[in-house]
Amino acid sequence: MHTSRTRMAAAMRLEKPDRVPVMCQPALGFVLRQLPELDPIDVWHNHGGALARGFCEISQRFGFDGVLIPAVGAAPLDESAVRSIDRTNPEGPVVHFKNGDRCEYCRNDLPRYLHATPPEREIGELDPAAIAEQLSYHPPSTRLRMRIASGAAARVAELTQARALVGPEVSVHGALYSPEDYLIDLMGADGAMIALLTEAGKCRALLDKFARAVAGHAREQIAAGADALNVSAPWSGQGFISPGLYRDLIAPAQAVLVQAAREGGVPVYCHTCGAIGDRLEMIIGVGFDGLECLDPPPLGNVELADAVRRIGHRAFIKGNIDPVHTLLRGTPAQVEADVIRRLEIGMTARGFILSTACAIAPDTPAANVALLRELVEKYGRY
Repeated sequence: MHTSRTRMAAAMRLEKPDRVPVMCQPALGFVLRQLPELDPIDVWHNHGGALARGFCEISQRFGFDGVLIPAVGAAPLDESAVRSIDRTNPEGPVVHFKNGDRCEYCRNDLPRYLHATPPEREIGELDPAAIAEQLSYHPPSTRLRMRIASGAAARVAELTQARALVGPEVSVHGALYSPEDYLIDLMGADGAMIALLTEAGKCRALLDKFARAVAGHAREQIAAGADALNVSAPWSGQGFISPGLYRDLIAPAQAVLVQAAREGGVPVYCHTCGAIGDRLEMIIGVGFDGLECLDPPPLGNVELADAVRRIGHRAFIKGNIDPVHTLLRGTPAQVEADVIRRLEIGMTARGFILSTACAIAPDTPAANVALLRELVEKYGRY
């Protein structure tokens, strides 16, 4: 009889478990909506283990077979840099910093960071040799950085906290951000696109340095006991990167992360949003053991049956329930019909994990999410 942890491990190794594992990634806003007692500042900075506790509690509440910590090693809020904190804002507390920056810690979304001075830099200002060897931040969104703590234990604290919270029988996954996310963080999307087209050599050097820093954090997470690593690569889809640019510039940098996971003996999978139908094989060709989100139309352009046919014999597939039109807006009957259809298709792949394509939206009805575990128990048995 499988545990949640061994069930996930089997699916990721392209072996058949007793049933299809289910593991969705809740958006930060969904965690905060479901657990209103949590303070958004505490969660973002993992004060008192709030980040790990929030994601683990959601995973346990809905019977998921695994929990993904979306950003590992969150540094505490630097109180010495804070001018004031306004807790009267209905959307969430606002921290005003002494340098003129401000951050709104939303209760239904990622924090919104407003810079007093635009942070973007030109390609000519960037020196690959200046990229630090040790990763110091995650770039979850445009103009938003999550600083990583400096101490060895603190840099993986959420993973050790999560293991203590969920116990030995649940799969615990760490998370990384793909090297191109750091390039886009530094230059902005438009600036990075122009640089990739006009300064390919320098971009390649920058991406390689970022990849080596991210790979270092991958090794830290593996040493801390991560069962798998998720590489967030939302900019790797058709909406930003052409197949040629992906193959020539992005894929080699991502391969550095894959190699670190291989050496550590843990599966690594790629999270890519939006339209990726023209590059499924290319992404798996980097060496990833699995792929999510596989956004279906209209969010993306991937049909599950096509993905199973093309890559289902080579990598595990994690997906691909429409998180908006099905899980957020659908009735329980619509959710059930959609899930049954995806189970029927997904179970023909060598490794399948039922999941929303992208994250569970903040306002998603809890009853719809709770249906997923019930349905895999009933219809997801091999």
